[in-house]
Amino acid sequence: MEKEVLNFEEAAEFLEISTKTLNQILKDEDMPARKIGREWRFSKHALLDWLGRGSSKDYFKNQTISRFEETRKGKTENLISHAKEILDTISREKSITIEDRKFDFPDNVEMEVKIKKRSDSIKFELEFEWQTDEKGEIESEE
Repeated sequence: MEKEVLNFEEAAEFLEISTKTLNQILKDEDMPARKIGREWRFSKHALLDWLGRGSSKDYFKNQTISRFEETRKGKTENLISHAKEILDTISREKSITIEDRKFDFPDNVEMEVKIKKRSDSIKFELEFEWQTDEKGEIESEE
Protein backbone atom coordinates (compact mmCIF):
# COMPACT_ATOMS: atom_id res chain seq x y z
CA MET A 1 0.00 0.00 0.00
CA GLU A 2 1.32 3.41 -0.99
CA LYS A 3 2.05 5.94 1.74
CA GLU A 4 -0.61 8.72 1.86
CA VAL A 5 0.84 10.95 4.61
CA LEU A 6 4.25 12.49 3.93
CA ASN A 7 6.78 14.18 6.19
CA PHE A 8 8.55 17.41 5.17
CA GLU A 9 11.37 15.79 3.19
CA GLU A 10 9.04 13.32 1.48
CA ALA A 11 6.67 16.13 0.45
CA ALA A 12 9.56 18.07 -1.10
CA GLU A 13 10.65 14.96 -2.96
CA PHE A 14 7.06 14.22 -4.06
CA LEU A 15 6.74 17.78 -5.47
CA GLU A 16 10.25 17.53 -6.94
CA ILE A 17 11.44 20.69 -5.19
CA SER A 18 14.09 21.45 -2.59
CA THR A 19 13.24 21.54 1.10
CA LYS A 20 14.21 25.22 1.05
CA THR A 21 11.62 25.91 -1.67
CA LEU A 22 8.99 23.93 0.23
CA ASN A 23 9.70 25.94 3.37
CA GLN A 24 9.25 29.19 1.41
CA ILE A 25 5.97 27.96 -0.11
CA LEU A 26 4.70 27.09 3.38
CA LYS A 27 5.41 30.68 4.46
CA ASP A 28 4.09 32.43 1.35
CA GLU A 29 1.14 30.37 0.16
CA ASP A 30 -1.91 28.55 1.48
CA MET A 31 -0.52 25.04 1.14
CA PRO A 32 -2.44 22.13 2.71
CA ALA A 33 -0.29 20.95 5.61
CA ARG A 34 -0.42 20.34 9.34
CA LYS A 35 2.27 20.85 11.90
CA ILE A 36 2.03 18.07 14.44
CA GLY A 37 4.42 18.71 17.27
CA ARG A 38 7.60 19.83 15.54
CA GLU A 39 6.95 17.96 12.31
CA TRP A 40 5.04 18.93 9.17
CA ARG A 41 2.66 16.39 7.65
CA PHE A 42 1.22 16.47 4.13
CA SER A 43 -1.48 14.45 2.39
CA LYS A 44 -0.46 13.36 -1.11
CA HIS A 45 -4.06 13.76 -2.28
CA ALA A 46 -4.32 17.29 -0.80
CA LEU A 47 -0.99 18.30 -2.38
CA LEU A 48 -2.13 17.11 -5.82
CA ASP A 49 -5.46 18.91 -5.37
CA TRP A 50 -3.65 22.10 -4.29
CA LEU A 51 -1.31 21.84 -7.28
CA GLY A 52 -4.27 21.40 -9.63
CA ARG A 53 -6.07 24.48 -8.28
CA GLY A 54 -3.08 26.77 -8.84
CA SER A 55 -3.13 29.47 -11.50
CA SER A 56 -0.09 30.96 -13.17
CA LYS A 57 -1.96 34.29 -13.41
CA ASP A 58 -2.38 34.38 -9.62
CA TYR A 59 1.31 33.67 -9.25
CA PHE A 60 2.41 36.64 -11.34
CA LYS A 61 -0.21 38.97 -9.82
CA ASN A 62 0.98 38.29 -6.29
CA GLN A 63 4.72 38.44 -6.85
CA THR A 64 6.88 40.90 -5.03
CA ILE A 65 7.44 43.81 -7.37
CA SER A 66 10.34 45.33 -5.49
CA ARG A 67 12.40 43.86 -2.73
CA PHE A 68 15.20 45.57 -0.91
CA GLU A 69 17.12 44.05 1.93
CA GLU A 70 19.99 45.29 3.99
CA THR A 71 22.17 42.97 6.01
CA ARG A 72 24.78 44.25 8.43
CA LYS A 73 26.94 42.57 11.01
CA GLY A 74 28.51 44.25 13.98
CA LYS A 75 28.12 45.18 17.61
CA THR A 76 24.56 44.98 18.88
CA GLU A 77 24.51 48.59 20.12
CA ASN A 78 25.72 49.89 16.72
CA LEU A 79 23.08 47.90 14.84
CA ILE A 80 20.31 49.02 17.21
CA SER A 81 21.49 52.61 16.72
CA HIS A 82 21.28 52.15 12.94
CA ALA A 83 17.78 50.65 13.25
CA LYS A 84 16.73 53.65 15.40
CA GLU A 85 17.99 56.03 12.69
CA ILE A 86 15.88 54.23 10.09
CA LEU A 87 12.78 54.30 12.32
CA ASP A 88 13.37 57.97 13.22
CA THR A 89 13.53 58.84 9.51
CA ILE A 90 10.29 56.98 8.83
CA SER A 91 8.63 58.66 11.82
CA ARG A 92 9.78 62.13 10.78
CA GLU A 93 9.30 61.91 7.01
CA LYS A 94 6.58 59.22 6.75
CA SER A 95 8.76 57.64 4.06
CA ILE A 96 12.04 55.91 3.44
CA THR A 97 14.28 55.97 0.39
CA ILE A 98 16.25 52.84 -0.43
CA GLU A 99 18.37 52.47 -3.55
CA ASP A 100 16.85 55.65 -5.07
CA ARG A 101 13.27 54.45 -4.51
CA LYS A 102 10.98 56.28 -2.14
CA PHE A 103 8.41 54.32 -0.16
CA ASP A 104 5.71 56.46 1.46
CA PHE A 105 4.07 55.22 4.65
CA PRO A 106 0.30 55.82 4.92
CA ASP A 107 -1.33 56.98 8.16
CA ASN A 108 -2.32 53.44 9.14
CA VAL A 109 -0.15 50.37 8.74
CA GLU A 110 0.09 46.91 10.27
CA MET A 111 3.20 46.14 12.27
CA GLU A 112 4.47 42.72 13.26
CA VAL A 113 7.24 42.01 15.72
CA LYS A 114 8.55 38.48 15.33
CA ILE A 115 11.04 36.53 17.37
CA LYS A 116 11.86 33.12 15.95
CA LYS A 117 13.93 30.73 18.02
CA ARG A 118 15.52 27.77 16.32
CA SER A 119 17.83 25.26 17.87
CA ASP A 120 20.94 27.20 16.86
CA SER A 121 19.75 30.78 16.29
CA ILE A 122 17.27 33.49 17.19
CA LYS A 123 15.82 35.85 14.60
CA PHE A 124 14.14 39.19 15.44
CA GLU A 125 12.09 40.90 12.75
CA LEU A 126 10.16 44.16 12.67
CA GLU A 127 7.81 44.29 9.71
CA PHE A 128 5.44 47.01 8.47
CA GLU A 129 2.77 46.19 5.90
CA TRP A 130 0.04 48.13 4.13
CA GLN A 131 -2.06 47.83 1.01
CA THR A 132 -1.37 50.03 -2.00
CA ASP A 133 -4.22 51.63 -3.93
CA GLU A 134 -3.71 49.60 -7.09
CA LYS A 135 -2.56 46.06 -7.79
CA GLY A 136 1.03 46.07 -8.90
CA GLU A 137 1.66 49.67 -7.89
CA ILE A 138 5.29 50.63 -7.41
CA GLU A 139 5.96 53.37 -4.91
CA SER A 140 7.14 56.69 -6.37
CA GLU A 141 10.79 57.20 -7.20
CA GLU A 142 12.71 60.34 -6.29
